[in-house]
Amino acid sequence: MKTKTHIVIACLVAFMAFSTADSLAINSKAGTYAYPFLKIPVGAKASAMGGAYTGLSNDVAGLYFNPAGIAQVSGSEISGCYDNYLAGMQAGYLSYLMPWGKKGKLGVAVNYLNYGSTPRTDVSGLRTGEFGGGDVAFSLTGAWILISGTDDDYELAESRNENEGSLPRWNGLSLGFTTKFVYESLDAYSSDALAVDLGLLYGLKDNRTRIGISASNLGFQLKGLSSGHKDAMPAILRAGIGHQLKAAPVVVSVDAVKPLDNDFIFAAGLNYTNFYPLEIRAGYSTFGRNFKTGSDKDNWGGLSFGFGLKLRKLVFDYAFVPYADLGSSHRVGISSRW
Repeated sequence: MKTKTHIVIACLVAFMAFSTADSLAINSKAGTYAYPFLKIPVGAKASAMGGAYTGLSNDVAGLYFNPAGIAQVSGSEISGCYDNYLAGMQAGYLSYLMPWGKKGKLGVAVNYLNYGSTPRTDVSGLRTGEFGGGDVAFSLTGAWILISGTDDDYELAESRNENEGSLPRWNGLSLGFTTKFVYESLDAYSSDALAVDLGLLYGLKDNRTRIGISASNLGFQLKGLSSGHKDAMPAILRAGIGHQLKAAPVVVSVDAVKPLDNDFIFAAGLNYTNFYPLEIRAGYSTFGRNFKTGSDKDNWGGLSFGFGLKLRKLVFDYAFVPYADLGSSHRVGISSRW
């Protein structure tokens, strides 16, 4: 087991080294890739924890952050999340998980962003009406437990811990793979693309620590918004660790994220579980530096807060994510597992 642990940690270090070395060559492309909505974190719980979720991914949000994570979810789960985003834009995420064989999980999800209405003007600046647009991605995910080091039955092990707010007792290795179709419309123009996500998640023998890596949005455009031009996909590399503290009812997580069209991002989050059925969450992401303009609201950029409430088979989650002078995002989610 120690050898396997060393291998996983070595892969994590290699991932971070590669991403750092490559960042100087691609920072000049910041914001120039297609479908930026694919980089907006989904799920109220994950968002409240700063988006540091690659090493956790123990619910349907794993479909976005690390598809390998859904293999650790027992039974079936359905979830919906609404995001009152910036500048009148509205976003949402719908997902469903179900068992697939003895050690597999199958998941489907829809991720969308609506731009709202934008004034249309002619060449002289006179308003002639309005136009709209939006993005949507449909995804199908498969995940499998490749190596299970837990002596107990996996589903029984999880059910023992789900009421404590802590990580399920599980160690081993899981793999996840996602295929997705992406569509964008802007007035009379449209584009579409195909992409895949890959993920690995390794649970250490202490049953309190998980290490995850993932690569998202690896693909290509089938058709661009303009004839004869196609944009690159917004690929993202992630590595993260989730850990249940031994001496306190707190789950902590840390992520290193490298969008191929932007700078390196670090995120951290915590989930305090001592007030069951209420959980208190907070997080921080260095991506918040992009929203700072020198105003008195800059200190809020990158921070996030939220809570979760578990009521029998229903779970309610909320996240508040301030974007300095740009405004704030309110995300509300509801899920059920059986």
